[in-house]
Amino acid sequence: MQKNYRNKAFNPIKSTEVAGLEETIMGERDIIVSRMLSEFPYLSSPIQVVDAALDLAELHSTDVLTDLGCGDGSVLLRAAERYGVFSVGFELDCRLINIARRRVREAGLNHMVNLIQADLFRVDLSRFKVIYVYPFPSIVKGLTIKLLNECLRGTRILVHDHPLEGLEPLKSKSIPSGKQHLHTVYLYVL
Repeated sequence: MQKNYRNKAFNPIKSTEVAGLEETIMGERDIIVSRMLSEFPYLSSPIQVVDAALDLAELHSTDVLTDLGCGDGSVLLRAAERYGVFSVGFELDCRLINIARRRVREAGLNHMVNLIQADLFRVDLSRFKVIYVYPFPSIVKGLTIKLLNECLRGTRILVHDHPLEGLEPLKSKSIPSGKQHLHTVYLYVL
């Protein structure tokens, strides 16, 4: 029989201990999130890469696009501004979500862009026609599996720099970025 610790008649933890426990749990959560963010740093996609990706996808105003790990919202804003596409961004880092929200508000595109603080592995991708992602290399395998399991036939997936495992892109485009890096965008159609 499971004990109900919320029962007022039996409460083995004093209220001052609960507050301390909550602080400890929140502190541990913050440490975990901080570690995750340091292991998966935010790297912005240059605007010329975003434009090339969105052009590859051949967006239509009836599409719904998502950016997994949307950072400051650049991809979402560009899709809304250039193509009139409703976009949803998922981002784990609350600081980046706040920056993206400010940028969307300043651009007057609140009606075109929705931002959600969430882990990309915990969201349902089946409702999106177009998916953009600039993945960290260590998540590509898990991301590939998630996309194959959740996306509907015909979903267009745009991947910046780190191709999906075991899938052949329909198209790809390389975009020079000075002397430092040659960006590549891959388009997959499931």
